[in-house]
Amino acid sequence: MSSSTSAPTSAPSAAPALTRIGYIGLGSMGIPIARNLIKYISANKLEPLTVWNRSKVKYQTLSSSSSSENTEASFHAAEDLGEVVDRCDVVLTSLINDQAAQEVYGELFKAASQKAQGQETEGKRERGVIFVDQSSLKAVTSGQLAEQAKAAGATYIASPVFGRPPAAEAAKLLIVLSGDQATKDLVRPLLVPALGDRLVDIGEDVRKASALKSMGNMLLLGFIELLGEAYALGDSVDIDPAVFNNFITQFLPAPPLLAYSNNISKGLFPSGGGFSIDGGMKDARNMLSLGSDLGHPCSLPTVELALKNMERAKEIGGPSQDWSALSIVLREQAGLEPFREGTNNGQGQGSGQK
Repeated sequence: MSSSTSAPTSAPSAAPALTRIGYIGLGSMGIPIARNLIKYISANKLEPLTVWNRSKVKYQTLSSSSSSENTEASFHAAEDLGEVVDRCDVVLTSLINDQAAQEVYGELFKAASQKAQGQETEGKRERGVIFVDQSSLKAVTSGQLAEQAKAAGATYIASPVFGRPPAAEAAKLLIVLSGDQATKDLVRPLLVPALGDRLVDIGEDVRKASALKSMGNMLLLGFIELLGEAYALGDSVDIDPAVFNNFITQFLPAPPLLAYSNNISKGLFPSGGGFSIDGGMKDARNMLSLGSDLGHPCSLPTVELALKNMERAKEIGGPSQDWSALSIVLREQAGLEPFREGTNNGQGQGSGQK
């Protein structure tokens, strides 16, 4: 059973059930999400957010962004993953791929098991640590992590999100959720309205939230592929890309789609503001394997084509590109230069466009 809800107009008055919160993975999405958790913690007078990231420089980024709002004391940088588990009731994660998730969660579950064993020895068994995973993973990986969490005396909830960094900053993410119902009820206030304004609950099978994430990203990827073809056609017949972008703005006014149309119209694809081309290829492969992973192979020709074009785009422009850079391959196939004139190979330094 699944359901969709929107954020309430005001924060719930009841005291939070989970008071010690952790966050792992301070990437382009993790930083603004952690920042909003700090706001939630400050508003509810909870213990400081515990954070961990492989690259410690991200702590300074979070500190700088938080200090501008006078909340710099509201997070603690953990020395290791074990400390995160020791300090927290609930830990949210945003990890780059399945391998990273398996490595990080291997350490987290080991620490969670030790914590549970210590509580039993002291005769004060408490609710196990709750893990809320916002990563874009294969559905089968999410299922495996849920089983491993259970064996460690913990609970794993799959909760991928839809939205670019600006949506994360504004707490306007669309949040997907699947896992144990009682646990979802506990974590819901951390998600909506603290991090997002809409939530889709897709039941207790954690694999389904990850599957839905792949399906949603498939729509975006297909749209980017089609946009690339349309812009290449327009360039071939001398339609000003700015005019076509304005048309898209009026014809299909959906913020996620407009961001990619704007990239393609200007020929600018710097990484960091959205989804990287490596991340796009990873997700495309997850989409292609999803049916087989869950026992029913399914042909996805548009995704196969988009993946091929992303691979070629990476050959042309390298990995430091947004995944909408696949559109340069459509220009190349139309006999045009892959990058628009004056765009510094799509990176935007010394701007200008055709």
